[in-house]
Amino acid sequence: PRSTLFPYTTLFRSVRPAGDYAITTERSGVTIGIQPVEDLKDQKTYFDTELTPKGFIPVFIVIHNGSSGTSFLFDQTNIGYAGVANSGVPNLGVSKVQENILKRAVKSRTLSPGTSVSGFVYIPVPKKGPREKIHLQVPITKAGTSETFVLNLFL
Repeated sequence: PRSTLFPYTTLFRSVRPAGDYAITTERSGVTIGIQPVEDLKDQKTYFDTELTPKGFIPVFIVIHNGSSGTSFLFDQTNIGYAGVANSGVPNLGVSKVQENILKRAVKSRTLSPGTSVSGFVYIPVPKKGPREKIHLQVPITKAGTSETFVLNLFL
């Protein structure tokens, strides 16, 4: 039997710089790049299931702090989605698929200068029919302050 982690590690084993992804934005030295995984065959390969028919699009996200001396806080629970219902991790029950989905989700962390974080966000979409354009809003907070800015991406 094949490993359910092998296809994932093949595609995302070597994370590219955030600015190299199809959809990117930058502010105050923080760069975000995203890559939606919308092809159902790719979803089946990487997640052992098709997520779009279950109401989600997996989006690989890379956040890089390219500043020279400022740390930033990224809290994945604050990611917003304009034009869609609240986000979350698909709940597919207790299974190996659910375990892999949770392991691959992007995690909250402090980004020191020169560091990155990567993983998946799962964006709710209609189970059938075309989806609307999605406005992804990623708030970033300057460490030690209440100064927050939002990076916006459209997919």
